[in-house]
Amino acid sequence: MLAIICNKFFNSKTECYFKMSITFSRKLNDYVKLAKPRVISLLDMAALTGFVLGLTKVTDIMSWVYVIPVLIGGSLAAGGGMIINGGLEIEKDKLMQRTSWRPTVKGEVSKKEAYMVGIFLAITGTAIGLLDNLLTSLFIALGFLVYVLVYSIWLKPRTWWNIVIGGLAGSAAAWAGYAASSNAFDIESLMLGLLVFMWTPGHFWSLALRFRDDYAKAEIPMLPVLVDEKTSAKAIAISNILMIPFALYLSVYLGIVYSIITAIFSSILLYYNFKLLKNPTKDEAWRSFKFSSPYLAIILMVAIILKII
Repeated sequence: MLAIICNKFFNSKTECYFKMSITFSRKLNDYVKLAKPRVISLLDMAALTGFVLGLTKVTDIMSWVYVIPVLIGGSLAAGGGMIINGGLEIEKDKLMQRTSWRPTVKGEVSKKEAYMVGIFLAITGTAIGLLDNLLTSLFIALGFLVYVLVYSIWLKPRTWWNIVIGGLAGSAAAWAGYAASSNAFDIESLMLGLLVFMWTPGHFWSLALRFRDDYAKAEIPMLPVLVDEKTSAKAIAISNILMIPFALYLSVYLGIVYSIITAIFSSILLYYNFKLLKNPTKDEAWRSFKFSSPYLAIILMVAIILKII
């Protein structure tokens, strides 16, 4: 089939293969952009943390084989959900400066194509999760369904609770990782997932406050669009204050060193939040947002290292 296409439309097979490889490379790059690799990397970190915490013996080399399916499957399913989100929000993304560069907005990836690729990746990722166990696969599917059906389709266009409840998609990544190594869901797994869940609102409200005008133009009811800047800053601070006990709870399993490190970085996070309270501007919101991702990544990384050593 490929040879027939090349003979019909190109002067030589070399030209044909070269142009097709360029086209494939560009298309793959479009999908990667839509899949939001930075977000996926944080989800993978949550899954890896869950996996390590669920290990009975971290020195058992063979047990580490099971981290591969959950990371690959989870990444594919999460990426698929975000690609579908790009297809769902083409019209709104056109109105927002922050998202106007997306391949779906530029017409490089159509809505139908985004749906088809996203669903394929989600099914593939969920199936790969079965290589670990059924529970892992179910949590991978849960993360995808929460992000697409609950967050993107149902809540995001309707209520400021969107990102609050939508945070369960991130929790599912942590639960999938824990299930991959232990085939279980217990209080340790629950609390790790709730840490990610509680972290999510403050993180995304900081982003929404920075791009408040964009969200308002697209009529997306993020909390900072519905209330003034001061109230938004209070909500961000309260959200993070409520999150910190969940972060500290993991010291029950990880010890005093984890508590100290978590307390230090939590204090820095609150410092940025209180600066935002005093001066609720877009610049301060952006600083708060830029620190919140490294904050969670550091907490998770510390948990992994301390569990291993």
